[in-house]
Amino acid sequence: MRTLIKNVRIVTGDASEPRQQLCCLAINEGTIECIGQLDDPAITDFQRCAEVELYDLGGHDIMPSFIDGHVHLLQFGISLSKVSLSNCNTLEEVRQVIRSTADEQPHVNRLLFHCWKQSATGSIVDSSMLADLDERPIYIDSHDLHSVWCNEAALNELQVPTNDLPGGKIHRNDAGIPTGLFEDAPVMNIIWPFLTDCLTHEEKLSRLRDAINTYNRAGYTSVIDMAVNEDYWGLLQELYANGELSLRFVAHFLISPMGSADADKAQVERVIQLHKKYNLSTSPEFRIAGIKIICDGVIDACTAAISRPYQSTKEFVQPFWTPEALQRVLAVADGAMLQCALHAIGDEAVTMAINGLESLGTTGRRHRIEHLEVTKPEDAERLGRLGITASIQPVHCDPVQNTEWPPLIGHELCSRAFAYREFLEHGAKIVIGSDAPTAPHQPWNNLFNATTRKSYNKPFGEETMNEQFKLELIDALVATSFGGAYSCFAEGITGSLEVGKRADFIVLDSVGDWVGEPMSLLSCKVVSTWLDGQRIPLRQVGL
Repeated sequence: MRTLIKNVRIVTGDASEPRQQLCCLAINEGTIECIGQLDDPAITDFQRCAEVELYDLGGHDIMPSFIDGHVHLLQFGISLSKVSLSNCNTLEEVRQVIRSTADEQPHVNRLLFHCWKQSATGSIVDSSMLADLDERPIYIDSHDLHSVWCNEAALNELQVPTNDLPGGKIHRNDAGIPTGLFEDAPVMNIIWPFLTDCLTHEEKLSRLRDAINTYNRAGYTSVIDMAVNEDYWGLLQELYANGELSLRFVAHFLISPMGSADADKAQVERVIQLHKKYNLSTSPEFRIAGIKIICDGVIDACTAAISRPYQSTKEFVQPFWTPEALQRVLAVADGAMLQCALHAIGDEAVTMAINGLESLGTTGRRHRIEHLEVTKPEDAERLGRLGITASIQPVHCDPVQNTEWPPLIGHELCSRAFAYREFLEHGAKIVIGSDAPTAPHQPWNNLFNATTRKSYNKPFGEETMNEQFKLELIDALVATSFGGAYSCFAEGITGSLEVGKRADFIVLDSVGDWVGEPMSLLSCKVVSTWLDGQRIPLRQVGL
């Protein structure tokens, strides 16, 4: 199929030339064959070909479509039916939303909530705080997805082990009975699977379809999913086989510490087996890139591994993996050409992650570290030198959301938070992701926070978070498209509008002065999303 897109202006993000002159894209079988003016000889010759489909976009701006460099797509789809607690700033406000939801949803089996801010209630909560609200099971996800708070009815239906899982914590009373708060590994290995299994097969597929449609509507044509398991992969395979996966999908399988070297290795070997069938060469549109390892927790819950005791608890927090166990897993994955993605938020976890990747001696694998929220200056320098991709989520760099950080970790560590500019200046490649559903999926929020260090929630405010580390607009734009492609070796396929690459782009309603008036980023609207030169049909979520 040949397609000619005419009367478009390509957005560059360059302050000196924000957009190009009116031009055309000549697309052959989904690949850009030529970019030029309507009267260019190559465009004229292309129009003479048989059966050229013509689209006149009337002078609209276009740009490369977005690539979400870090997402949990199935959990995002499930979250679309959960009730948000993001506006609740006290325990009583949380309780009131739960009570109202219970009245409004009398026939559902469970009450599901998300976006609980631990600063609203304190990071240590228990089931007694929910005891008088409803007899049905209540599950409340923290905004970062690393904690779940539930009531007694939920505890009764969960098969909670008597011992903690490696890499996490089940809070218990003095008698060893679970209190209703789960952190990290138990969330991902007990609660997520349980609640997912409560859905029928068709309900799971429906949640995924809603997530894919919502992502296409926002301007995404590719995602890198950071918490895949075999059940989830099976659902994706079904959608892909049926032609329903209108996203280029790259997966990292989650590897959890199992307490033994053989069990840890077995998880990686299973991913290696799957990767042999679904890799960049054999299945570039739907593939497995590698593994995901969670090295620590999050600062809000005082579970991120930082280099000093938390001021609130006076406790040192260690990474979830020992350096020796981490190194064994990395070596097996790296030896099989898998990419390793390491969640590391606290500076101590970041140091361990970099040490582990450095010891491999394979700087060309494009291994990556996720989040990098607090880093030491020397580690920021090592990222570029070692070829480690910095996978960042600027929506988490929010002066409104992170007001509790100074009392938790102190002003000195806070001054090292989200050092994006430093990563870039030391030569690290940057990829931007949303981390949805822990944060909104809209890419414009990421771009605003990254370039202003303000909060997309309160864009008129003057408060910033470490403004010295902000990114230039062009660098942030690159990180939302080309950066994602580069991070998974797909830069020859997508990530920019160039001859020889796939025609993945978005059409915008209007483009303001993003450099001079960055708030105009937040008012951007995607008119349509195009994958392989074809407009993706969209529907209302839930239909």
